[in-house]
Amino acid sequence: MDGLTGAVAFFDIGNTLASVTISPSGDRIDRLAVYPYVPGVLTELRGRGARLGIISNRGDIPAEEVNQALQAAGLWDFFEPELVIYGAKDSPRIFRQAAAQADTPASLLFVGEDAAERSHAVQANFFVAPHPKLALSVLQDHAPLRYVRITVPPGHVSEDWRAELQGLPLLPLHATGEAGATVYAITTSAAAARLDDLGFWVDRLGTEGEPLTSDLYLLRDDRQLRSGFLTFDGNSTDFFETASDPGNILASTEEGLVVAVSAGGSVESYHFSGAQHGHNLKLAPSAGLLSTFDDRASAGASVAAIVSTLAARPAVVLTPEERQILDSRIQPEPLSRHVDRYTAAQPAGRNGPVIQSRHILHLDNRLAVTALVEDLERIGAGRFTVRRHRFTHEGRQLENVVAEFPGTVDGLVLVTAHMDSTGARQPGYQPAQDPAPGADDDASGIAGVLSAAEAIVALDATLVAARRTVRFVLFNAEEHGLVGSSAYARDEADFGTPIVAVFQMDMIGYDVLPERTFELHAGFTPSRVVQRRSLALAQLIADVIPQVSPALPAVQIYPADNEPDPAERRSDHYSFQLHGFTACLASEDLFAGPGSGAPPAEMNPNYHLPADAIINAGYAADITRVVTAAAWITATQNSQP
Repeated sequence: MDGLTGAVAFFDIGNTLASVTISPSGDRIDRLAVYPYVPGVLTELRGRGARLGIISNRGDIPAEEVNQALQAAGLWDFFEPELVIYGAKDSPRIFRQAAAQADTPASLLFVGEDAAERSHAVQANFFVAPHPKLALSVLQDHAPLRYVRITVPPGHVSEDWRAELQGLPLLPLHATGEAGATVYAITTSAAAARLDDLGFWVDRLGTEGEPLTSDLYLLRDDRQLRSGFLTFDGNSTDFFETASDPGNILASTEEGLVVAVSAGGSVESYHFSGAQHGHNLKLAPSAGLLSTFDDRASAGASVAAIVSTLAARPAVVLTPEERQILDSRIQPEPLSRHVDRYTAAQPAGRNGPVIQSRHILHLDNRLAVTALVEDLERIGAGRFTVRRHRFTHEGRQLENVVAEFPGTVDGLVLVTAHMDSTGARQPGYQPAQDPAPGADDDASGIAGVLSAAEAIVALDATLVAARRTVRFVLFNAEEHGLVGSSAYARDEADFGTPIVAVFQMDMIGYDVLPERTFELHAGFTPSRVVQRRSLALAQLIADVIPQVSPALPAVQIYPADNEPDPAERRSDHYSFQLHGFTACLASEDLFAGPGSGAPPAEMNPNYHLPADAIINAGYAADITRVVTAAAWITATQNSQP
């Protein structure tokens, strides 16, 4: 039927209808930005006769303020006031309340991005959809959803195959392979059959209905991938035959294991022995993944022109004054103090709490968010706009911390790290109670971002020049699969934010052997254009090493000499590359190579253990200084007003 008379569709707000940023205090909405596709979806549903409502957790924010934010964003008039319901979605109770207020509808739908919340809705006899773009198919046709893997046959990658996918009820989760021609997605069984008829190779993964109450993850570093074909040395038997909540392995691939984790379960359970940095990836819905990589960067040609100009420049020479400020502001002692305050070595603030862990399941994660907000407000001294970017993961509200230093010309430069930690390699580790100082992973990156903020404020105050906006961003839930950066980068892509460059620091504090090597990762196999731009950032960092950190004589840049980048998809820079943005990761010596003559990897033996409690502050300061110098150059050079 075409008509939806008598049906009621309820929507979550944050990360479903809109991106929500919160005030520094955490109890006021700073900005509610509606996703571009949402008004069209709501208009069509209402035009077909459906009534519309909201089920959303407002937290500490007054209901009146949420209503006002919806009105200011142009959303309020779509919804019936008596169907706007606020409260925790941690049981079926609020959904049963919504059903009662809807007064015997023909059918009920809940649209929300979180699998745990959708599971509670299913228990209350709702249909559910993980994204607004699937709402009509589910509500009108009661179409069963399933996970699929769609592959473009070899020889057809260059054709306009994305247009066919865009015309179907299909939500992409992950794009991989040449030009992103293998797409993991959620779609209907009918749409999968149409793709068969069009000549795509379609693998049905799992069972019908599985996407309703689960999330999809890529789990890497299974022992089998190293031991080789026909060698019985994998982790799957240990993890998935004996686990109390084993999840559902949908596929074994070159990238790793594709696993559906059910609501109520957690990816926390899956930490393979010998796992390397960035061992899992949450495959998060993003409609933008069906555009070409050349089109994904919001500023398109202007971003390409900026990065190309930087790549083609003559050797960059920092002025003596710039070098002096960078050297004086980024030193081991203050950087070490930053690390201490986020690893329980010192209180987080004056007479403040001690942060034992920044794990997302530990109560101290919220203390770390508050401490970062206070630090960035102090560093900015009224010149930064500090916000909390809110998202939901595994049934809980989490926040990234964002500090914007407004510029005078177009374009943004991001300096980033992740703020959460874990001790998951410790046998019997209990994340909600046990310590996880994460000094190297990634308090070293936190300290790098805070030190970079201090230096760029000083540079800007002393050297009056045209400058792009600089944002300092700390991402949450990185250890659960780049979750916070994925939510943030998707939002920035949806709203066309002109991000010129992203400089990510992740694990920059462990160095014992005398070579003092470190790594720059720019690899992105699905797009040569994105990889080329990202390599330009890596080369820019390398170029400034002799000027600001001569104690770092050796840098390993990936990819090189036709070797793949072993850190591709393994840190928060990937979340931006996936949307066409230019991004680079700076890290300690995590991987062997590139090339057979390179020194071996120098992996921190305390990685993901409670023993990760100290760093080499001089080494971390040297890396921070070169990253900050490159970010400053990117923000100021070729930026004529």
